Amino acid sequence: MESEKHNSLVRELASIFGKNGFNVYAVDGVTVKCPSAVENNNNIGDCQNKIPDIEAYDELNKRVIRGEAKIGNGDIESEHSITQYKLFSSLNKNGVNSWVYIIIPQGEKMFLEKVLAENVLQKFLDNIGIIESANY
Repeated sequence: MESEKHNSLVRELASIFGKNGFNVYAVDGVTVKCPSAVENNNNIGDCQNKIPDIEAYDELNKRVIRGEAKIGNGDIESEHSITQYKLFSSLNKNGVNSWVYIIIPQGEKMFLEKVLAENVLQKFLDNIGIIESANY
C-alpha cells in the first residue's frame, strides 16, 4: 500500500500528462485499469519486471510514456527505483524511444539527477524527464 504523499504525486503527474496531450490510460490506484508490468528481459538492475505508476501514450510522436512518483530519500535511490529508471528509459516501440517522467518533491531534483547520472547510461538520460511537484 502506497502512502498518501505517493498517491498525490501520482495524481499530480497524471494531470500534467493530460494537460500535455498524452493519452493517459492507466494510473495505479486511480483508474480501473492498472498499469501493465514491463518485462525485464535484459535482466537490468534487480532483474525483476516493473510496473510503472502511470502508462500513457503521446499520439503525436507515437511515443510510450511512463510515469513514476518518488517521495524522497530512500525511494529515489532504492535498487527498485534505479531498475525502473534504467528499464523504462531503455525501451522503444517501433524505433521510437519511450520516455519516463519522474515526479519528486521540491528540493530533490539535484539528488535525483546525481542518482540518474551514476546509474543510467548516458544514451538513455535524454529519455527521462524530472518534474518537481507543485504541492510538496
